[in-house]
Amino acid sequence: MQIETFIDEVLFKQPLRIAGRTLTGQSVLRIAVHDGPHVAHAEAAGVFYRGDSGASMRREIETLLPDLPADLLGVWGTVRRMAPGGARNALDWACWQLAAAARGEPVYRQAFLARVRPLVTMVTLGVAEPQQMAQAALALPSARALKLKLDGGDQDAARVIAVRKVRPDVRLSIDANEGWSLEHLDRMMAVLVDNGVELIEQPLPANADSALERMRAPIPLAADESLQTMADLDRLQARYQVANIKLDKCGGLSEALALAAEARRRGLRVMIGCMGGRSMALLPAFIAAQGADLVDLDAPLFMASDTTPAALYHGGCISYAESAFSPMLSAAAAPYSASPAPVPHAVA
Repeated sequence: MQIETFIDEVLFKQPLRIAGRTLTGQSVLRIAVHDGPHVAHAEAAGVFYRGDSGASMRREIETLLPDLPADLLGVWGTVRRMAPGGARNALDWACWQLAAAARGEPVYRQAFLARVRPLVTMVTLGVAEPQQMAQAALALPSARALKLKLDGGDQDAARVIAVRKVRPDVRLSIDANEGWSLEHLDRMMAVLVDNGVELIEQPLPANADSALERMRAPIPLAADESLQTMADLDRLQARYQVANIKLDKCGGLSEALALAAEARRRGLRVMIGCMGGRSMALLPAFIAAQGADLVDLDAPLFMASDTTPAALYHGGCISYAESAFSPMLSAAAAPYSASPAPVPHAVA
């Protein structure tokens, strides 16, 4: 088995402003894993607020290479013992693909799915002036669900009202990215209810969300930054009603499916989101999202370049061509035609 690692610097089409920061692009890890005649490609964005980068994820994989087992099951066992994060996510997805290739079947069959279907996805609007956000909403006429990034400032209410006025047809949610106080949440609640907002994502900082245990919000609350792995569920189920599961946070499709099952057992609704990345990065999340209540897989829409096979966005839904899930031969062309070809760094 050979593992090649790459770092791609991916720019956004335009800066994305969220509470506390403006994102202009991201450094992603990309890998190619060769096993006999088959090759698996994977990409991971990591978790930027935990310090992940393409370089840090590459180093994590490099430390494994000298002692990595030669067989697929041995590699997969090693992957599942890695710390949660983007590196584990990428390697886990590669293992899924190679296992499917050995069976000669589409990779989603490994998740006991007979097929994959298009899914309605949220599309994100970054923090901006109210009328700018309204114009951005109008520029997405096919979107069926919009998520508004809000920053805890005085214009949050006007932003919600402006978008709802021009898009009365969409499902609306908001994401504070830890940028609100409990007082701001209380002040905003009437506006959110009046404008038909269906979900409030991570209103308070992760280290201060215990206050939500005393709140009986009329709109469901989703845990994002507060929910990294299975270990967080014990303290979260009394504070939130929705678990936002991201593969870069929890460490891949294998863990995401287990986390989703446990969240449901505890009475939480399941949302599948993404940290970023291009279409290749979202493939395993798309499989996990087949059983989700809410889907937020819009990252490729913001990227200045993409991978192939690319995600398809039509009628407010995300989908992939069937060929995206089929085993690949090592002789096949690498599916990353939109970016300059990087130089392999590590081979083992």
